[in-house]
Amino acid sequence: MPGRRVFYLNSPSGDIGHAVHLLRLLAELKARGSRSLIFLRSPSIYPYGLFKKFGKVVLLPAVPSAASGRRLASILSEFRPSSLTTEFFPFGRAECLPEITPLLEAASACGAKLFASVPMPYFTAPERGLGGMLETCARYDKILVHSPEGADLPYMSKAVSLERRVSPAAFLSVFRELRGKVVFTGYLLPRPRRRVKEEDFVLVTRGGGSTSDLFFEAAIRAASLLDIPFLLVAGPATPPGKLAEFRQLAAAGGGKAGVMESSAGMPDLMAKAAVCVSTAGGSVYEMLALRKKMVLAPFCGVKGREHSDQLARAWLMRDLAGAGLLLPADLTPGKIAAAVSERLAKPLKISKRVKPAWFRGAERAAAVIS
Repeated sequence: MPGRRVFYLNSPSGDIGHAVHLLRLLAELKARGSRSLIFLRSPSIYPYGLFKKFGKVVLLPAVPSAASGRRLASILSEFRPSSLTTEFFPFGRAECLPEITPLLEAASACGAKLFASVPMPYFTAPERGLGGMLETCARYDKILVHSPEGADLPYMSKAVSLERRVSPAAFLSVFRELRGKVVFTGYLLPRPRRRVKEEDFVLVTRGGGSTSDLFFEAAIRAASLLDIPFLLVAGPATPPGKLAEFRQLAAAGGGKAGVMESSAGMPDLMAKAAVCVSTAGGSVYEMLALRKKMVLAPFCGVKGREHSDQLARAWLMRDLAGAGLLLPADLTPGKIAAAVSERLAKPLKISKRVKPAWFRGAERAAAVIS
């Protein structure tokens, strides 16, 4: 008999990575016969229709509240699931605690197991808030961290000092404290696709963050400095006016750069590209799985609101696959062109640490939840 699962996703600010992770996990569970109920607060570019393929969807109000939590608890109790999985919480989304607490209580009353699905070994709590976060973590049966054990964590702990909210030692202590609950699943990626032949072009993907426009515009201009065509994917969150500006800039550069909004065949484009140029979001794991040459421009936030996770990923890809790194001060056409040229000239070397099991996170996570 298929298991009944409840999932909770709060991602209201346009951060599509968490929605992508949940969709991949739901797809794997559907293949195993799972019946799902999904509580959803997600950006419009990942609309209701994509999630309802995997079960009943309950759209959440704009702002989390205890009243909303009591309503969701009532719905959960009637559904009587075997598990409740919260996306990112309790490692992040602390503002959702009033809404999630009634859910956790209702799930426990039903005898449901509690799981957290966390996209990386990273949390948002400041050092002074670690006690409260760990107290909430204690309620969970397992915390699924979608990274191979020993891969991202050392880099995340080193880079987190950029944020000045928690020391590297305290950051690592959380994972030691939770070692009996944390399951490092490996990267949560789409199922493998057919192999495609590599072609002679550079793929540039914009990503998010306040430097993404500067990065994308510089990459468009960089195309005119090299003898290889550039294909640039702006992404579905790009406003129409900004997309038109990017296309005008590309046309003014002599046609060596083509700009598209988005592509359902992004994995195939990555596989075909001679070099992938991107910010250092979760797509770098797909690039690693595809064994691609990379140039990465990690988004590090702004003064007072620094972000370290992309910097950590960029360092990891540098060490595992020789990725070129471009920090915010390096986002000029000349430096992007030079980094691409250097990666094209050097042979790709993938560290022997990288194993096929690293990329089976969806399978392992679904097995734990099942």
